Amino acid sequence: MRAAVITRLNSPWEFQQVADPVAGPGQVVVRIHACGMCFSDVLVHRGHWPVQLPIVPGHEPVGEVVQLGPGVTTLRVGDRVGVSWMQRGEGRCVQCQSARPVRCEHTQTWMDLGGGYADLMLAWESGCTLLPEGLSYTDAAVAFCAGFTSMSGLRNADPKPGERVCVLGVGGLGHMAVQLATAIGLEVVVLTTSPDKADYAKQLGAVDGIVAGDDPGRTLAEAGGADIILATTTSAELVAKVLSGLRYAGRLVTMGVTGPLKIDDMMTLLFKQCSIKGSTHNNRSDLVEVLTLMASGKVRPVVETYAMDEVNDVLKRVEAGQVRYRAVLQNG
Repeated sequence: MRAAVITRLNSPWEFQQVADPVAGPGQVVVRIHACGMCFSDVLVHRGHWPVQLPIVPGHEPVGEVVQLGPGVTTLRVGDRVGVSWMQRGEGRCVQCQSARPVRCEHTQTWMDLGGGYADLMLAWESGCTLLPEGLSYTDAAVAFCAGFTSMSGLRNADPKPGERVCVLGVGGLGHMAVQLATAIGLEVVVLTTSPDKADYAKQLGAVDGIVAGDDPGRTLAEAGGADIILATTTSAELVAKVLSGLRYAGRLVTMGVTGPLKIDDMMTLLFKQCSIKGSTHNNRSDLVEVLTLMASGKVRPVVETYAMDEVNDVLKRVEAGQVRYRAVLQNG
């Protein structure tokens, strides 16, 4: 098969002819129709993830099951599926035995089997999720990272009816977070450093788009504050400054990979009894919820599409923050 391969860090990815994968016990082979790209791919490219080179990257793959390994029971040849970053746990630890494999310390991911910037991809059956009928491969690819991450962050915030959500940053994650929070009936505002994105936020379903000034927390507080802040930005400085915009018992959930997070505003944490929480892909039910909302038309990603041959150009666009709002590479 043909695949994009990282052979050296911080160097262009090379298209190579590599051996077709063969499904082992509990595994399947997926013919890739599309694979999304996000900033995590840039981090892999830079060497910030513990990958062993050479490796085929790509963690937002969707396609068609073309081969079943021994013991596969829940999938069929021809099924339309996507593959999650975390595909299975070791099975025998306390977390796996408690049906919480995402918490396992020895998970199997695309970094162990190879990713989706290829014709074919090997995956564990447990890492595959069926795509709803009518949902395109292009849109579905976004669900497996941006959608999954955003919904897990929202669910980890434990939203209550009538609460107000502020999405900090409108990028690949943020534009999905706005739609997802709106779709489940919450009032949503957006806080961003870009005036054009503040205007666009209302098209995504937000009741207001707020431009952050020198003191983004105060700006948010003056606009009514929020019970939940979903921080999708990669700016640690911006995340640290927004805390004062929380209401009493508010929750700040950060989902972007940032530098060191230095919190000076201990008064808000103490006297408003607020909390800060990190979040990434959590329960698989979060992913299924995203796919269901997308299939119903309540959530629709804004996507730039490219041919798989353009992967290096797309990587540069993602690294430079030029994509609006998600890039998806297509096969064929």
